[in-house]
Amino acid sequence: MTTNAIIYARISRDRSGAGLGIERQLEDCRELARTLGWTVVAEMSDNDISAYSGKRRPDYEQMLTELESGRVQGVLAWHTDRLHRSPAELERYINLTEKHGVITQTVRAGQLDLSTPSGRMVARMLGAVARQESEHKADRVQRAMHQNARAGKFLGGTVPFGWSVTDGVPVRSEPEAAEVRKATRAVIAGRSLGSVVRDFKERGVKTRHGQDWTHTTLRQVLVRPRNAGLAEWHGEIIGESQFPSLVSRDEWEAVKRILSDPSRRVSQSNRAKYLLPGLALCGVCGDRIKTSSVTGRANGTNAIYRCRSGGKGHPFRTAVHVDAAVSEVMIALLSRPDTASALAAASAPDVDVAALHAEDQTLRARLAEAAETFADGAITGEQLNIITERIQARQRELSVVLASTRPSPAVESMLSAADIRAAWESADLETRRAVVDALAVVTIHPSTRRGGGKFDYDSIKIEPKISR
Repeated sequence: MTTNAIIYARISRDRSGAGLGIERQLEDCRELARTLGWTVVAEMSDNDISAYSGKRRPDYEQMLTELESGRVQGVLAWHTDRLHRSPAELERYINLTEKHGVITQTVRAGQLDLSTPSGRMVARMLGAVARQESEHKADRVQRAMHQNARAGKFLGGTVPFGWSVTDGVPVRSEPEAAEVRKATRAVIAGRSLGSVVRDFKERGVKTRHGQDWTHTTLRQVLVRPRNAGLAEWHGEIIGESQFPSLVSRDEWEAVKRILSDPSRRVSQSNRAKYLLPGLALCGVCGDRIKTSSVTGRANGTNAIYRCRSGGKGHPFRTAVHVDAAVSEVMIALLSRPDTASALAAASAPDVDVAALHAEDQTLRARLAEAAETFADGAITGEQLNIITERIQARQRELSVVLASTRPSPAVESMLSAADIRAAWESADLETRRAVVDALAVVTIHPSTRRGGGKFDYDSIKIEPKISR
């Protein structure tokens, strides 16, 4: 009687992508079939799929379907662990082969007799050993990855945007690194993620996978600790990275704080065209102001500011006039000689900035001393890691407090300009909005004037956030 058989092969990881491991298994199984006098009716293989991972194996499932049909009397595999590394899978296979009288032959382990209790016991023992080997391997891989992460090494996969890897060593990749720096500084200066995404699209800047940037992908790139030369493991900073930094630690801390702020307004579709939407308040109910378009008889379509609630008696003001009034006040505030010091005092009145800077310098010296002590063999690597983690945790706390004493980067850029008015008028809208948000609270009240066609500037209340 002819025995119709299926050859099944599998390899967990095909590093070359050439399928050579699969082909070697198939060749050995074909030779075994000739020795046994079996007729091979199909060859099935799952390449680069681990049986231990639990991922679906399409050809394995197809093989079980063939066994269920009764058209196949034999299965050939290179070893039992090519078939199963899961007890649940093995039990399903035993039930099918016992039901349909299927014989299993392997190149390395001989016949797998599943028709007897002792044969099934051997199969289960082999499966348990294979499972244990997989678990030990997974544990070794995990520990190795953790060790490499602590050392800041590249863990494999796609090389992150901003770097390339040469002989296993990460190096900066320009102009990608420059784009990360530019985007980081733009967000710190008050630009929205949306404006940076649009800028990337207009200039043809693509992700590492050649895709257009989105708010999500850009945010993920900008908050990576690796950008500041820091190593991360499961969300925790665990030391210095072998990846050279793209931005300073202060810049990374600043952009991370900005993008992690739950009160940050996220808009992925609406592009602000005027100065105050979402910033100004309604003088009647305190809700945020939005823009609407209104068509007039003489002036065509105009943008107006109105309360989001749109209730009767709430403000309804021409946007360009309000923007002009607020712009003049912002220029005046920026022109005051005491603005920078007043902002620092207002943001953190009880903070001794000099003392914090002194502590930060002391911590940096302690880190350097710990590294020297480790190099001399006086402390172990684990002790160095503990010292480093504790010092860096305190440094992160200091950076947050020190950052709160500084005015908005958008304001700083304006204050450093030789001509404040020229700087304001040449700045993009995102920067001007950031300055308004940092310097003042704008409230728009209903106009008390009736007729005459003149704009009621008295209805615009602008309260500086800094004292004179």
